[in-house]
Amino acid sequence: MRFNTKLFLLAFLVCSTAVAVEKPNILLILVDDMGYGDLSCYGGQMVATPNIDALARQGVRFTDGYVTSPVCAPSRCGLLAGAYNQRFGMQWNEDLYEGHAYTIPAEHKLISETLMLGGYVTGQSGKWNISRDVRQAFDEVSHVMNWKGHYFADDQDNFLGVDGHGGREINGDELHGWDSADPGDPYLTEVLTDNAVSFIRRHAPGTKPFFFYLAYNAVHTPLQARKSAKFDHLPHEPLRIYAAMIESLDQSVGRVLEALRTAGIEKNTLVVFASDNGAAMGSPRIKGWHSTWPERVLLGSVGPLNGRKAQNLEGGIRVPLIISWPAELKPGGVYSSPVSTMDLYPTLCAAAAVQVPAGTVLDGVDLLPYLQGDTSGTPHKRLFWMHNKLGAVRQNKWKLVINTWKPRLALYDLTKDIGERRNLADDYPELTRSLHHSWQEWAAEMPPRSNPPPKFVSGWLSGTFQSVKIRPAAGGEPFAAWELVDQYGMKHLIYYRLLKKQLTSAEIRDLIGKTVRINGRRKLTKSSSTFESIDKIVAD
Repeated sequence: MRFNTKLFLLAFLVCSTAVAVEKPNILLILVDDMGYGDLSCYGGQMVATPNIDALARQGVRFTDGYVTSPVCAPSRCGLLAGAYNQRFGMQWNEDLYEGHAYTIPAEHKLISETLMLGGYVTGQSGKWNISRDVRQAFDEVSHVMNWKGHYFADDQDNFLGVDGHGGREINGDELHGWDSADPGDPYLTEVLTDNAVSFIRRHAPGTKPFFFYLAYNAVHTPLQARKSAKFDHLPHEPLRIYAAMIESLDQSVGRVLEALRTAGIEKNTLVVFASDNGAAMGSPRIKGWHSTWPERVLLGSVGPLNGRKAQNLEGGIRVPLIISWPAELKPGGVYSSPVSTMDLYPTLCAAAAVQVPAGTVLDGVDLLPYLQGDTSGTPHKRLFWMHNKLGAVRQNKWKLVINTWKPRLALYDLTKDIGERRNLADDYPELTRSLHHSWQEWAAEMPPRSNPPPKFVSGWLSGTFQSVKIRPAAGGEPFAAWELVDQYGMKHLIYYRLLKKQLTSAEIRDLIGKTVRINGRRKLTKSSSTFESIDKIVAD
């Protein structure tokens, strides 16, 4: 019998293609600042979320899903790196600031990079907030922002804060409120959704499986939404706008899920939905906060939890988390053991049958054996959180919160006290000490912060008083300030807003060139300091 080489090669290619498309497509949807109690499927009452609820019914809803940090940048690092963000010197948002940004070692691959090595075509749209170049980590990127973005375009059809428009950060006041423009004008949440739908349509018929990271900036400030009277019953305008933003987000998720169904790939697409941290507190500390708005209002809901964004209480670190994969996971599942978003990395790699590269060290755990019933027990013996000297540790039903104020150690039984109201540290001293010791040991393994908090000193300082011109880092005209030059030649900056509380303009001018003693609080740098407050000024 004559061997037909062409037929053999054709059969080989067909089989290879079949194996490739059997790998699941992966859609990772991450939202920004959504509270644990915002979604209907998590008990939310403020706004209906039928599309995200449907995703939860189709897959597994996690009751105890955690992020690695209660603020956005370190949380996203932990998710995409599959490890505690603290391992990279990343503890708080400031560790991503320009000139001080943390570094993920080149040999440690992000989840997208690992999937690329495993044959996936990858795409990203939306908030990035990672120290690594997004274009290195994905095949396709669109509408990228680092911190936040305006939801409505400007006169040049650009979104402030997106793709470099307006700089890396939005400077000046944020424009909160309803949009009065044409209803057909682009809204950023919908634009990011368009990008995801386009990616799915282009790659669904392909021979390669895809991974798309849809990183919405909603529902982070600025509070901007299309005008709607649907939420007029809510007590405050910030909540009405927030509710409209949630509704738009849910509708967008519905559009993406419909794109999967239309493409015929819904069954073998693994979809993850999560938030990067808990609900934020609205207050005048937010740029552009309207004077008629409340002094403090929680934007969204943390449900039965205590705390909020930027806190290690449950409301800051426990988030909505849903995984759907119809081909492999039974619908309507509820999983109640503590898990972390850093578990998504090894879970997605296991689903894709992609090996984690050498040099990539994960703290996350593959959740599939637990979700499919092949493994009992809990994925983690303990979960940890830390920034500066604050932190927490969760072990089974117990959680210890470490503070720098009283009570310094607070122990909670989350099965009986999900709202973290009753501190049991005095009732269980040995358990408290054990959990605290485990946290201290874990924290000792972590490197220092890449951008440690400034140090302050208070007291008297003597030196020569002189004027100086300061040029703003963001550009613009120089402005007048003053400095005290001490006996070692070190210069200590003084802003006019501090001096005018103590002296008239004439008295300030009269001090120039004289030896002056100032009692106040200063923020230290390597070779100088800046006065933060002044109690007294004396001319020698």
